[in-house]
Amino acid sequence: MQCEVCGHRISGKPYKAIIEGARLVVCSDCATLGSISWELKPPKATATVRNPKHLKKPGLKTATIPQSPLEPTQELAEDFGTRIRQAREAQKLSHEDLGRKINERISLLKKLESQKMTPDNKLAEKLQYALKIRLLVPVKKEKLPKGLLTKAPSETITLGDLIKKKEE
Repeated sequence: MQCEVCGHRISGKPYKAIIEGARLVVCSDCATLGSISWELKPPKATATVRNPKHLKKPGLKTATIPQSPLEPTQELAEDFGTRIRQAREAQKLSHEDLGRKINERISLLKKLESQKMTPDNKLAEKLQYALKIRLLVPVKKEKLPKGLLTKAPSETITLGDLIKKKEE
């Protein structure tokens, strides 16, 4: 085992020390650089439970939050930042109020409104619910130029076909 500070091989007992806020496995010399949080002990052997049925009480069910699967038919609206800002201002909410309402940081909300950051689907759904707006919209299907569709439907269009068509 090597010391995570000096890199030398640890001879003797390794120590876990907190040095500048980081928990590190160090040698006895480097342990004096920080505060020793605890000594590294070998992991205890745990007993395995062969029949975990006795741990669960019958009739109790755990609540699960339904997760909506990622729908490939939806994408984030291009003007999501202005939609969020306008809906927030229409409801007369400050960044702080909206942050408390959806349990998110104020800085995150400001970055979303300025579109410096894009929300993931979970956050977009939280914003849609809280602000009563639509952020996830149906995917726009891009249409290919009619000249590219000269091949039979069973054949696929390749990148080479696109390059040739562009050169023409």
